[in-house]
Amino acid sequence: MKREVSLDSTLRSVLLVCTALLNLATRQISALESFMSDKFLRHLRPAICVIAALTVSSAMAQDIQKIPAQEAQMQIIRQVPIAAEVAGALVEVNPTEEGVFVKKGDLLIKLNDSVILAEVERARKQAALVTEIEFAEVALETALENQKQKQEANKKRAGAFTPSEMRQVDLEVRKGEAQLSKAKEDKVLHELDLKTKEAQLNQYTVYAPFDGFVTKVLKYAGQNVRPGDPVLTLTDMSELRASLKIHYKYRDQLFVGDEVEIRINTQAQAAPAPQQAAGEQAESDLGNIFGGDDKPPAGKGGPRADAEAFADEPVVAAGSGEVFVGKITVIDPKVEPDSSQALMIRLGVTVPNSQDEYGRFMLQEGMPVKAVVLAKKRK
Repeated sequence: MKREVSLDSTLRSVLLVCTALLNLATRQISALESFMSDKFLRHLRPAICVIAALTVSSAMAQDIQKIPAQEAQMQIIRQVPIAAEVAGALVEVNPTEEGVFVKKGDLLIKLNDSVILAEVERARKQAALVTEIEFAEVALETALENQKQKQEANKKRAGAFTPSEMRQVDLEVRKGEAQLSKAKEDKVLHELDLKTKEAQLNQYTVYAPFDGFVTKVLKYAGQNVRPGDPVLTLTDMSELRASLKIHYKYRDQLFVGDEVEIRINTQAQAAPAPQQAAGEQAESDLGNIFGGDDKPPAGKGGPRADAEAFADEPVVAAGSGEVFVGKITVIDPKVEPDSSQALMIRLGVTVPNSQDEYGRFMLQEGMPVKAVVLAKKRK
C-alpha cells in the first residue's frame, strides 16, 4: 500500500514538472515573437502542441486501470412480441417476412374494424348534436318569460295570480333549468363515449414501438387472433447488454458509469454448458437481472472469453475495427463462485451497437467477446 502511494506521488510530481516546463516554453515563445520569423514559429508551435497532447494523454492513462473480464456474454435487451389487444380477424400483417427492418411508427398489424368504425361514427354524430340543448334553452326562456309576466301582473294588481299559480310558474322555471343542465351533461357524456370508441378503434391497429428487425412472423392476414396472441416479434439491435464476470478482488475499483471496452473474439470456441450445482438458485436470480429469463447467460452454452490475453492490449477507440465501448449500468449485489470456486462479481454493461458497410449490426446475442473494464482511479 505504501509503495502504491509513493508511486502515485512520484507520477503527480512528474506531471507537475512537465506542466511547468510546458508553460515556461509557451511564455518563451511569446517573448520571442517580436524578433523571430513567423515561419520558425509555425514549425515550433506544432511541436509544443504534441508535447501538450502527450502530457494530457499520459495523465489520463495514469487515471485508468484496465480490469479484464473472466467471462463476457452479449445479450439482446429489447425483443418484444407484438400482439393484438382485441380479438378479431387479421386483414394486414406487415411485414410478412422475417429479417425486415421497420421504423418506429410503421404499421405492423391491422384487424377487421368495420363494426367499431360504425360505432365511432354513431358516437361522433351524437356528440355533435345540440338539439336537446337548444330545446331546453327555449323551454327555460319560455318559463322565465311567463314567470316575469305574472310577477309584474301581481305588482300592478295584488292577487291577480294566486300563490298556488305562482308556485306552478316557479316549478316550470326550475324544470327548464334542470332540462338544460341535463342536456349539457348528456352532451359531455356523448363526447366521452366518442373518445372511448376512438380508443377502442385504435386497438385494432398496432404500430412499431421502436426501430428494429422483425425476427419472427407467427400470424398472417386472414387468421383470427385473441387478445394477447403474438403476431410478430420485434428486436432492437441498436443497443445490447454485455454480462461480465469480474474477479472479486477488483470489487473496490468497479463503479456504475465506468466504461467497458468490448472486442469481438473471432478465435473463441464454444465452451461446454456448466453443470448445475448448489448455487442453482443464485444463478436463476442472476438470470432474471441480466438475461430476462430464469436462466443465467452462462447456462445458455455460450463461449467463454479469455480476457486475460486482452488485458495488456492498447485501448482502441469505439468504432475502429471491431471494438465497442459500453458503460456499466448494473453491479449485481451477489457474489458467486465460478467453476474453479473463485469468487466473481457480475456486471451489466450497456453497449451501443454499430453497423458495417453493408448495414449489418456487428454485435449479436451469444457472440464471443473479450471485455476490459476501464476503471477510473478514485481517491
